[in-house]
Amino acid sequence: MYNQDFFTLILMENIYNIWLICLLFTCLLFLLCLIIPPQKIGRILPFFTAFWPSKNIQLDFQSVAYVALHRNIINRIIHYSIFVDAFAWLLILNSFWQGFLPIAVLLFMVQTFLIKEFKFTILANLILLTILAALLSLFDANIEYLMLWTMLSAALRVIGHFFEPLPPFLIGNSGQFAPMNFTTLKKLGLVKIVALLPIGFLAEFLSGQANRLFLVQINAITSALYKHQHILVWKNVVTKGINSYKKGIKQEPLFKSYCRFFEK
Repeated sequence: MYNQDFFTLILMENIYNIWLICLLFTCLLFLLCLIIPPQKIGRILPFFTAFWPSKNIQLDFQSVAYVALHRNIINRIIHYSIFVDAFAWLLILNSFWQGFLPIAVLLFMVQTFLIKEFKFTILANLILLTILAALLSLFDANIEYLMLWTMLSAALRVIGHFFEPLPPFLIGNSGQFAPMNFTTLKKLGLVKIVALLPIGFLAEFLSGQANRLFLVQINAITSALYKHQHILVWKNVVTKGINSYKKGIKQEPLFKSYCRFFEK
């Protein structure tokens, strides 16, 4: 029993340290998305502007980009893990400082309010607060398990993207999705292929935060309950996402400012 408890303790400590390393590099990636010239960072991190705080309020951009990037059924199922990550992130960060959670929830409320969709704001916050209350009682003393979840789910989402075509602007300036095959990978180059794995992991790790793609999934849920006034209903989101996937993102007005980064 003693040896088993000791082994569990060592394992949990390692998970804790690995998670902190992931967090450090994720913060670095976030900063790089803000300061590296767009035409450069966009060649290795698709839709990098989705990590800009201003884009988190532009829910239509986030939603259509999400649909366009996740067309394969396997990948879509895997990405539902983001819903769990949203709560795991809040509880993990709250374990470092007990004052974090009320501030984070307040900022989340402000963010949803800035989307200018009152019913959406109410429902999003009710969902967040209800599930948080339940999870606080379950994982308050088992934060390492949540840390492990966020890392494994990010890795699974990276694997999920292996089933998708390569996103626009990784190869060329056409704005088209490119099939995942030997020819396109050869054009991509060994350096980019190697770089895409850790960068992709960090991007997926970051995407699990409650202020990001969790809102997209709430958008899908609330669209089934009532008609949005200021944001696209989910049916239109899906239509625009599929068209962007099939015809390229240059034809979609929502991506017009993003595509300008890659104009010669």
